[in-house]
Amino acid sequence: MRTQLLCTFTTESQFEERLETIYDSYEIFSRKIFILKLQPSKELVISYNIIPSGNTKFISNTIMVHRKKETNTMYTINALNRLIKKLNNGLMDKSYSVHWNDYRNSIILTDGDSYKILKTTLFRIIDLN
Repeated sequence: MRTQLLCTFTTESQFEERLETIYDSYEIFSRKIFILKLQPSKELVISYNIIPSGNTKFISNTIMVHRKKETNTMYTINALNRLIKKLNNGLMDKSYSVHWNDYRNSIILTDGDSYKILKTTLFRIIDLN
């Protein structure tokens, strides 16, 4: 079964409302939702796995990400490609080995033509079981 890891960005004052929208919009796969606080912005990111269907539409402020479990690093493919180019003297090499420990407890996102790395701390875990 194919799943997608999504991140929905929100604020502390609005995250309960965003959770309701997520519950109404998706079938949550793992039955767990992780809420992370982003540093230094104080914004929250709600992280969850869904089972996509042919008509799955992302809710606002939501992106698809990938996750390196060993270091709890989330990233978009575009941001990872930009990071690799920066680390590899401007060359894109899909076989380049990223030192994931350098990005432990972080999310790597695009930022214009570059990328940004935001540290994450656990805010809350919601178990839907």
